[in-house]
Amino acid sequence: MLNENTLDQLTQMMDTLATRSMRRRLTRAGDLLCWTPLAPMIRAARRARIVAQTRELRMQQHAAELCEEVRREHADLLIPAWS
Repeated sequence: MLNENTLDQLTQMMDTLATRSMRRRLTRAGDLLCWTPLAPMIRAARRARIVAQTRELRMQQHAAELCEEVRREHADLLIPAWS
């Protein structure tokens, strides 16, 4: 028999594979729907997703730049006072 850890890992792998294949099918369905009267709605949904992803990436980059600047400008604060 499989131990619990192995069983959990296999279950997680199967879930990941199922999610990926479902995402591919939905993408293909969306590609087909772009040639129907639903095209404006599909384009709007895709545009909204791209805008949201872009906003998130920009925020992550901005946060990383701020953290780097704080680390560079205030490196003395990273040293413990008792050492």
